[in-house]
Amino acid sequence: MPMFVRKRKRTIQLNNRWGSRRNRILFAMSLTLAAAASWLLVAGSEVPLQKYLVATSNLSTSSTLGESNLSAQEMDLKEGESQYLKATDENLENWVLVRPVSAGELIPMSAIAPVKNSDCAQVVVDLAVRMASTVREGERVDLWAAEQANSLESIPTQIVTAGELVSIKLATDSFSQSIQTIEICVSPGEIRSLVSAMARKSTIIGIRSQD
Repeated sequence: MPMFVRKRKRTIQLNNRWGSRRNRILFAMSLTLAAAASWLLVAGSEVPLQKYLVATSNLSTSSTLGESNLSAQEMDLKEGESQYLKATDENLENWVLVRPVSAGELIPMSAIAPVKNSDCAQVVVDLAVRMASTVREGERVDLWAAEQANSLESIPTQIVTAGELVSIKLATDSFSQSIQTIEICVSPGEIRSLVSAMARKSTIIGIRSQD
């Protein structure tokens, strides 16, 4: 009689061990299925990325837009997607910047305007004295002009206020002297004074604007 009791207990223990292993397998399978379901749910609800235009270099006011200075990058701007220029927008050559945009920056819709609405003109000016080395393209610059030295003292006059510096170049004249030439965007009302100073061969210097 005791032999039958021991066999019965051993059978029960084996059954319990098998049941515990089965439960672990079922639990692991349920976790795997739950993870797969979560991944499918997230993948199915993922919002497709939009391509936006990014400046590849520092762009100044009045710069036209195109493949030479823009690149397309995919990103999700959520609610702000309407505030920036998309790569799908056509006729980029019809747009011009109305404020500077730095390299790597998205192109805000508020920073562009139709070319015909541009409110400044770019003029190339030779400076008599080099500007400070800290002045960079895209900054605002004041231009001052003074008549060539003569018997009377010449009083310098400010002819451009807060014009945007488009580019800076160094050239050498026929006497092997370095001349700093700048391209500056000035308002229509200042063009007359600037051209007049250039025609009289006035001494023109540029300084960073304090405005």
